[in-house]
Amino acid sequence: MIQVRVANLAMDPKTNSPVVLLEGVETPGVMPIWIGPPEANAILMSLAGQTFERPLTHDLLRIVIEGLDARVSKIVITQLRGATFFARIHLQRGDEIVTIDARPSDSIALALRTNATIFVETDLFEKSKSQIETNPEPPEAGDEDDEDLPTDDPIRKLLDEIDPPDERDR
Repeated sequence: MIQVRVANLAMDPKTNSPVVLLEGVETPGVMPIWIGPPEANAILMSLAGQTFERPLTHDLLRIVIEGLDARVSKIVITQLRGATFFARIHLQRGDEIVTIDARPSDSIALALRTNATIFVETDLFEKSKSQIETNPEPPEAGDEDDEDLPTDDPIRKLLDEIDPPDERDR
C-alpha cells in the first residue's frame, strides 16, 4: 500500500466537477479522484479547520465511532471498477478490527477528522500515477506531427492548472 495525503482540491474545468488530489507521501505521484460537491465541501472544511456548533455528517460519524470506544485506524482506497473508486474504513476497538465499505470521498473526509492515515493499494496508485506521468504534453507550435499527438488531456490540464501548496503547508 502507498500512503497518501490530500494535496489539493480542484475543479475539473472540462466537467466542472470537484477533484481531490492524493499525493504519495514517500512515493512520487498524484492520484486524482473525481468527487461530488458535498464531499468536496466536507474535505475542504476539514482542511481549513472549520468547525460548526452542531456536527455535520462526517463529524457525527466520528462522534459515533468514538462513542463506541473505537477509532479509525486507516482508510484504504482499494480499487477502481469502471469509473467508480472503492474504499474501506478500518475501525479498531480493542483487539477487534472491522472494515467497512465506503466511498473514497467520505473515507477521506472522515480520515481528516480523525487524523487517520490514508492509503491507496499499490497497483491502483501506480496505474493512476503512470497515466498522469505518461500523457504527452501538448505539442509545440510548428511541430511537424501535431495532428498525431493528443492536445486535450483533461488530467494533464487539471494538474497544470493546480497551484500546489507551499512546502510549509505540508
